[in-house]
Amino acid sequence: MSEPVDALAALRAGVGNDARVHLNNAGVAPLYPRGLAAARHALELMQGGSHEVLELFALHDRARATLARLLGAPSDDVAFFSSCSAAISQVAFGMRLKPGDEIVLPDQEYPSNAYPWHVAAKGAGARVVVVASCADWSLDSARLLEAIGPRTRVVAVSWVQFSTGATADLHALAAAAHGVGAWLVVDAIQGLGVIPFDQPASGADVVCGGGHKWLCGPLGLGFLSARAEVRDALEPLAVSATTFGTPDDPVDATKPARRDRRRFEPGNPLVLASSAAAGSAEQLLEVGIKVAHAEALGLRALVVEEAARRGFEVRPGGGPVQSPIVTFVPDVDPARLVEGLRARGVSVAPRGGGVRVAPHAHNTVADVERLFALVDELRVGLRST
Repeated sequence: MSEPVDALAALRAGVGNDARVHLNNAGVAPLYPRGLAAARHALELMQGGSHEVLELFALHDRARATLARLLGAPSDDVAFFSSCSAAISQVAFGMRLKPGDEIVLPDQEYPSNAYPWHVAAKGAGARVVVVASCADWSLDSARLLEAIGPRTRVVAVSWVQFSTGATADLHALAAAAHGVGAWLVVDAIQGLGVIPFDQPASGADVVCGGGHKWLCGPLGLGFLSARAEVRDALEPLAVSATTFGTPDDPVDATKPARRDRRRFEPGNPLVLASSAAAGSAEQLLEVGIKVAHAEALGLRALVVEEAARRGFEVRPGGGPVQSPIVTFVPDVDPARLVEGLRARGVSVAPRGGGVRVAPHAHNTVADVERLFALVDELRVGLRST
């Protein structure tokens, strides 16, 4: 038996200790055993107070290196935040938009990748150009590219759309954005951990993410990775001694902010959350992201098959790379169906006018079978009320 298969079996065994079925991995995924162990280790070190501070900081740096491996980015390009939303906000408010600047944004973006741009644009006198999707909820790549023009300062897009799993053509968007001197800012939270990613190859200038979805880490951790010249152009929104140097340095009001990722990390590091996220990410890396993607896509295909067999409409998703996310529209109220499934221990989400299912490598065929057995049971009751 190969090593990835052994790692995959261990992964499923760890999550399988929970009798519930986790099919909302695009929402909040279960914390992996390695992540829980890493968090406990960090907490135990904290009992040592100042005696363990250097080891705690070392844990934080190791976590940064692990997340950088997932991104395919240099470790020192990765900055940690309290959430993916906070990382996106750092970019939107820290880039000094000017009157007349334009931000290109698809219309089905997750609100946390839309509101920061709308608010930042309003404050600066800039304009958000919202690009309509196709009638079937797929991204209109041609219309997105056409919206990029001489006033465009930023193209902000999710790599994977949260409602349907539609994926953006990052290479094409990067080429068009760079052609007019704009940045491509990517929210990658709905793909990192389940789809292989290479930040330099993608062409993205900034990539933001978070730990609690496909990375199967904790709530309360976001991160940002930016090219050096882009990072230097962003004004830090929150500052402390570490923004400019160390707590032992004398205050110098003329001193510029650091040029490395620490310009965005004021105060104490997010050791507990970063350690937990790295622990889970290391478990995924042992399985292999390509293996995780293939396993998740196999389960997605089964969901599509079972949904179609019942006559449900399936949102197409689509794009350059296939996401495991699939949304089907049942013949009963989707929100009530989701509520009933959750009450019976199966987590899914109401999205895109239907039921979003997001299988990961830790899921199994039995999980999908249980989902649809309950769907059939619940449909009977929902039709009669």
